Order: sequence, then structure tokens, then C-alpha cells
Amino acid sequence: MRFILLLLLILGSRGLAEKFQAESLYTLDFSQAEGDPVEWFEARGWEEKEDMDGMNPRFEKDRLVIEPKAALAGVFTKNFVDGVEQIKKVRRIRIEWGVEQYPEGADWSGPVDQKRNAREPISVMVFFGEEGQDSGSMFVPDIPYFLAFFLGEKERPGISYRGNYWQKGGRYFCISCDGSIGDFVTESELTSLFKAEFGMEPPPISGIAIEVDVSYTMFSNGRHSKAYLKKIELLP
Repeated sequence: MRFILLLLLILGSRGLAEKFQAESLYTLDFSQAEGDPVEWFEARGWEEKEDMDGMNPRFEKDRLVIEPKAALAGVFTKNFVDGVEQIKKVRRIRIEWGVEQYPEGADWSGPVDQKRNAREPISVMVFFGEEGQDSGSMFVPDIPYFLAFFLGEKERPGISYRGNYWQKGGRYFCISCDGSIGDFVTESELTSLFKAEFGMEPPPISGIAIEVDVSYTMFSNGRHSKAYLKKIELLP
């Protein structure tokens, strides 16, 4: 029963898809983007974390393409300013994205108390509140509660994964999960999904992030992975 509930909350039904036509409260649209991606993000209030510039990001065919040539990790983050009323009304997310090559060697399976090679060609993270949740390591900073959606090759849909860090306050959900290549549209009910995972009402959304992590994966076809983003929308 829990599997079915989570699958519906993550992937949506036909009825949910119709609701997602509501006006976006925040949109990140790459259809007209050009120039240097790091500068483009910074001009819109985003911040580069880790080595996203090393992920070989570029704008191509109305998309943000990320094609890392090295086994690295990188993040773009956006913190919402306190008092932004429209963000307080966000209940859903819609992502238009895709993948052309998954990172070989990524593996989210196994016991959560053991180190796993939990990697992804691209993920979108949504943060809730401002209180840092324990990372589980003195070398990794605490961050707020989050729900993360990633494109995975072998993981299972409809279940929540825990990463190697932030196991108390973070949940990851695989999209596709069958090795499919191409475009995907992900629609998810954030409020209901948060309540199902953490057993409480979610704090206000405080930020979003775009993450790539291909650490300890194989180099193949001149790269470690290739994925892209077309649009992210936060919806009421």
C-alpha cells in the first residue's frame, strides 16, 4: 500500500497532471538561456556549490546540458528570501528533463548503514525550513529537510531512498528507473510526500538545488554521464 501511495505522489495520476496546469509560482526555464551557465545562474540569484563548473554545463537546444568528463560532484543552489509569499503557497513540483547516459557504477541498493555508491546524472532537490538536519558526519555540513528527485537506471520507483548522508532529514526518489533514455516529465505532490516520509506538516520551502554526482563511476563514451534540464516549476 505504501509503495502505491508513494508512486502516485511522485509520478502523479491523470487528474494530478491536470492540476499541474496551474500558474507557476517559480519557474526556471532554459528555453531562452545562453552564455556561460555559471554566470547565468548567478545573475538569477543562484550559487555554485562544489564543482558544478567542472560538470561541463552548457546551454544547448533549449536545455541545460550537464556532461561531466571527470568523476566529480557539483551543485547549483537557490535560497529563497524570507518573506517571499508566493513560495509559501508551493505544494507541487514539475520537472522537464532527460538523460542520454547514466553513470556506470552508480548503485543505491544495500543497507543504509553501509557506504554505497549512491550517484546520479542529475537530481533536483527541494529544501524545507532552515533548521539543519544531522548529516551523520563531522566533515559534511548539516542542511534542512529535503526531498530529492533523480534520474536513475536501476533503482526502484515508488520507494524512498536514503543517501550516505542526511539520512534523518533527506529522501531521494528515482524517476524512470528502468534504464530508459530520453525525455521525462516528473510531477510530484510535495506536501503529501513530505508528510508521508516525515510524519509531519512540512516547513515552508526554503530553497531548491540542481545536483550532479558521478564520483567513483566509470568513464565511458568520453564522459561519466549526460543529462539535461528543460524547466523546473514550483506550483500551488
